[in-house]
Amino acid sequence: MKKIFIITLSFMAYSCVLPVSIGNRVIEAPEATNEKNGSVYQSNGTTMMAINHILPAKSASFEMMNKTIILPAFKRNDIDVYNSLKFLAPEEPNEDGTYTFVYVAKPYLEDKNYDILDILIAEYGRPRAEEYFDIWLSCFAYEQEVMSFR
Repeated sequence: MKKIFIITLSFMAYSCVLPVSIGNRVIEAPEATNEKNGSVYQSNGTTMMAINHILPAKSASFEMMNKTIILPAFKRNDIDVYNSLKFLAPEEPNEDGTYTFVYVAKPYLEDKNYDILDILIAEYGRPRAEEYFDIWLSCFAYEQEVMSFR
């Protein structure tokens, strides 16, 4: 139940923010809208969510690794990807004791690389990147879930 609440809350928080004003129907750029049906929503405004179920004993390591190694690597290697990413950390564990961390890419830039291993290799070189990636993988209780929204 808590997982569904976290996922729903995350989705609602990020899907409710629009890049245009609906109240007075101000549209920043006509080419960024879906003019066929008169919508002010961006036609290319996709969102990607990666849901990570992390072992209780590894939750602090996972959070620290993301904040001090992975996200700074994205920032130095591709500022557009970094600016599209949000990293959400849970306040409490799930009922099964795991912790659910979420990456949200809004907008998801389809022509960009969000692969963590690739970014780590670019930043730290292959040997160190593989060490970091192994540590990152060892934190998972379950396989990462990735969802896309429009």
